[in-house]
Amino acid sequence: MEKSPYELVQSFDENLWRQGMSALLVEHTQPALDTLLHLLSDKAWRKREAAAKTLVEWGPEVIPALVERMSLQNLDECYWLTHILGHFEDPLGRARIGELLVNPDPEIRSYAVRAISICASLANAKILIPMLGDSNWAVRKLAFERLLTFGKPILGELAGIVTSEAEPNHSVIALYVKIGGSEVTRELGELYQRGTFAMRYSIITALGDADYPAAVDFLINGLSDPSWVIRKRAAELLTNLGPKVFDRLSAWFSRGDSVMKHQIVSIIVTLLGERALPLLRRLLGSEDQEYRILAVESLSRLPGDEPCRLLVKCLSDPFRIVSDFASECLARKPNLNLDLLLEHLVTEDENLRFLVIKTIGSIGGIALNPIIRILQEGNKQERLFLLGVLQKIAPNEKLIEVLVHLLGDGSWPVRNAAANCLKSYGSMAVAAVVTVLNSPSDDVQFWSRRVLLSMGPTAVASLTKILEEGTDGALIPHIIGALLAMDHADAVPAVLKFLQENDDNRIQSIFQSIQEIGSREVVETILNLISHPDERAARWLARLLAKVRKPPLRRLVLLGLQHPKDLCRLAVAESVHEWDELPESDLKMVVRQMEIEKNRDIQIAIARIMARFATPATEAAGKEFMKACDPDLMLDIMLVLAESGRPLFGPVLAELLKTRSEVIRIEDTERVGKILGLIYKAKPEGILQGLTSPTMAFRLCCIVALEQIKDKRIAFALMDNLNPHDDPLVIKRAIKILAPYFFSEDFRLKGAVTDYLLALGPIITEPLLEMAGEIENEIDRKGVIDLVESVGGKVDPALLRRKGEAKPLLSDDHLDQVLEKRKRAMEELQKYDQIIQKTHTQDLTIMFTDVKGYTAFSSKASLSEVMAMLKQHDEILVPIIERHEGKTVKKIGDAFLVAFEQVTKAILAAIEIQRKLKEYNLNVADERRLGVRIAINTGPVIRREGDVFGDTVNIASRLEGIADANEIVISEQTSTLIDPGVFELTTFGEHFLKGIDKPVKAFKVSW
Repeated sequence: MEKSPYELVQSFDENLWRQGMSALLVEHTQPALDTLLHLLSDKAWRKREAAAKTLVEWGPEVIPALVERMSLQNLDECYWLTHILGHFEDPLGRARIGELLVNPDPEIRSYAVRAISICASLANAKILIPMLGDSNWAVRKLAFERLLTFGKPILGELAGIVTSEAEPNHSVIALYVKIGGSEVTRELGELYQRGTFAMRYSIITALGDADYPAAVDFLINGLSDPSWVIRKRAAELLTNLGPKVFDRLSAWFSRGDSVMKHQIVSIIVTLLGERALPLLRRLLGSEDQEYRILAVESLSRLPGDEPCRLLVKCLSDPFRIVSDFASECLARKPNLNLDLLLEHLVTEDENLRFLVIKTIGSIGGIALNPIIRILQEGNKQERLFLLGVLQKIAPNEKLIEVLVHLLGDGSWPVRNAAANCLKSYGSMAVAAVVTVLNSPSDDVQFWSRRVLLSMGPTAVASLTKILEEGTDGALIPHIIGALLAMDHADAVPAVLKFLQENDDNRIQSIFQSIQEIGSREVVETILNLISHPDERAARWLARLLAKVRKPPLRRLVLLGLQHPKDLCRLAVAESVHEWDELPESDLKMVVRQMEIEKNRDIQIAIARIMARFATPATEAAGKEFMKACDPDLMLDIMLVLAESGRPLFGPVLAELLKTRSEVIRIEDTERVGKILGLIYKAKPEGILQGLTSPTMAFRLCCIVALEQIKDKRIAFALMDNLNPHDDPLVIKRAIKILAPYFFSEDFRLKGAVTDYLLALGPIITEPLLEMAGEIENEIDRKGVIDLVESVGGKVDPALLRRKGEAKPLLSDDHLDQVLEKRKRAMEELQKYDQIIQKTHTQDLTIMFTDVKGYTAFSSKASLSEVMAMLKQHDEILVPIIERHEGKTVKKIGDAFLVAFEQVTKAILAAIEIQRKLKEYNLNVADERRLGVRIAINTGPVIRREGDVFGDTVNIASRLEGIADANEIVISEQTSTLIDPGVFELTTFGEHFLKGIDKPVKAFKVSW
């Protein structure tokens, strides 16, 4: 049975549904129309397209139905309905399309643009032209492309718009140029001459795609436009056209103005590259200086050595403005081959030599080695000339180091020029200048102080900032000295603030790093400040006086002993006691002060000085003073002299104790006993004989004296000479001396002490229980308690329990079993520890990295800024570490702990990190720069549970604390394992690191 058209159009067979549509067109009824309209929403695109074509063939009578059916809810159907309406010049359809042109949705507006452009009439063009100013870029582009198909019939309409007084529309002008081509060049020229900036810019841009000669000439003419923006745009478009414009550019060069000639040469050089060298050589040979400068500027843009050679040759140009400009261009030229410059340093042409030096100085960073070589080896005039240039370039850490060294140069003008250069570098040079304030050279001290003083507030601000951040531990001692030496209102308060805000341990570690105070100004400032109301800060400042080494400055310090305030005199005396030597003439000043001093604490402090620097004169002076002073002060001074261990004082003190024994009271027993113990420490026989003295006080003194001597021979002698029936006070003190030998490994001594204590009976209870309360080891404590219980002593139940818990003590029956288990457990632990050491210990190179100023930055910045900084930091460091086979053991914030199996790879990784960070810092603002300090140490490391332990790790961590930003510091152990011919090392001195017994020698790696 044959199917109807309505059934055929529902088929999936394309032949069948196309037959159905043709039949519906022939039928031409309302149901047929409705079916075709319904097919505009079919899933198959080809069927929708065929339905649309069929409706177009239906004719204009479908327009009312199309307009009525159109809905913006179904965009796919809306597109096809709009497409069909575009085929008919009907007012109803045009009105509906016009509504769509102003719809907020750009997609719907694009449907309307396509529909209007189907009939390429002038009327439709007038409707479309305003769409060139649509807010949506895609709609504007579509309108432009559709109008372009209308061709020259719309040229007149476009000309009217272009020549109107209205603000020029860039798209309209571009369309006008595209359609009109060379025919509209003359009209464009007239518009350009009288047009505004926007008009001229639009015309030049529109001509960029045209390649006919008139358009090229128009663009070349634009190279002399008054606006640099238009000149730049014309040059870009000519460059994009490629080498085919070369002939036209050459023709225009002779008749163009100066601006045009510059642009033409620039375009030719860009297009031809090194092939433009013949043209540039001709320009260099011209008599016109402007042409020569133009050639020089163009040469600076060309890569390769030949352009560089021509530029170096220009340094000898007879015209100074040309040679100076060539020098500036060479200094700015990227990837410059420095060897081409350096080979002219030995020329006999003095002007050329100085221009080469000027160029090298202006280059800065990449020419650092030649700059340093000239500063170190050049003659006086060359160094002065270069120093004058260096004031204008960005400073470099190594360059600053050389300039600081020049502060001690033999030539005054060179020292002065180096100082001026450092001054011009401002805050960046402050840290380096500070380190030489205590230089052995008076010249260096003078010029370094002059540099800082000339910087004034800049230096104070920089030093204060470094001091507050506390990230440069090695610099802090120098900074404190510098601030104390500066005559500025904020300098001393900054030091006092530092002392007030930091704890004693930190201040102590920093002050230990100060090797010497060698500035008279600093000494005078400290002497003035030790009377400051903040006594703690004043005492810390006074300790710096102990760092004074030079004899003239030490004599200045000794004058502080005459200060009217007791606290100040005491601080000075304590500092003098720390000196390594004191001449006899200065020692006499101290002895005279002892004779007139009234303050007891200061008298004792002076006695310590006399004990440290003992001479026959001080011994005699001390003896006379102690004969006349009050007994209490005499004993304190005697104790000080005895503690010094100087044999010179032993006989004197023993004699004084005899001659002035009548003034010694019972309450002085402790001090007299300590003095006797120190005097007779080497020969305690005299003390032991005193145990038989008829005077109880003297026997007690002898017991106290024996407490100072730790020797098992004393235990036997004490048991032989002690009277068991002596005063209980004497016996109890003797028991405390004997009790520690109860744990001796010498079983003969342990047995003798045990028997002796048992023989003494219950009197041992109190001293032994007092000792038991301090014993941590449960088994040892149980042994003492058993001894007490053996003589009938009563024991507090609390002593029978383990420290910190209420567990009952094991019974006597189990004691041997516990001891045996403890012994076996200790043996197993020792075996396990040996296995761990052998299995998990290996030689590694440990690297620590840390961002300078991170704590200060993170406290001020937002969380997002801190996270961004850490992300950038990690993106730089992690790939480098992995590339050199480093293993990141742990990461805490900005700090990395990395382990390397090969020393060389660790050093190479550190160098690459610093170089990569330097490149990154050149392109970011100051506050975003990353300054990383790196420390490296090599040695045995214990690896356990993904972590590393041992002295090797600790030393690397401490070395990182003394490193500065952008520095690589390595230990002496690491330095012995690398090739000195490959890596450049500089000595960084010996450092006492926290937690490390011996000083560690360090080196810096140049990168």
